[in-house]
Amino acid sequence: MNKRLPDKWIRKAVHTAINNMVVDGNTIPCYDTRTPTKNTQSKFYVIMSTQTNSVLKLNKCEDFWESSILLDIITSYKGVSNPGSRLLADNILDSVISLTDNLVLDVASGLSIIFQTENGINDISSITGTENIFRKLIRIELTIK
Repeated sequence: MNKRLPDKWIRKAVHTAINNMVVDGNTIPCYDTRTPTKNTQSKFYVIMSTQTNSVLKLNKCEDFWESSILLDIITSYKGVSNPGSRLLADNILDSVISLTDNLVLDVASGLSIIFQTENGINDISSITGTENIFRKLIRIELTIK
């Protein structure tokens, strides 16, 4: 295949679309793979996680990429009893879906998105004696020319 791997271009498009979005009065940063070590103030953020790529041979003239990126939306509430709720994670997910609805890859990539779908929207809750963590996972799947 004589096309660039789309990973960095997908991350750039997602980051541009959602980094520092404001949801329910909270600024939600977007990070690549993990949070910075000095990230002590933000308890609400999005991680651009696992990416996948497969070559699609749909026709004999040109190959395509079937790519995906997993976004991990995290809300964390410290405290005893039952602090926080899943509501902010739900609202962040709604914003992510809206803001990434029509991703466009940088022209310098030489790539363009043909189809885009969202898949695998999951919910994970981790409850401890001192913290409640609510997560939403969404996979954005892209067919790239």
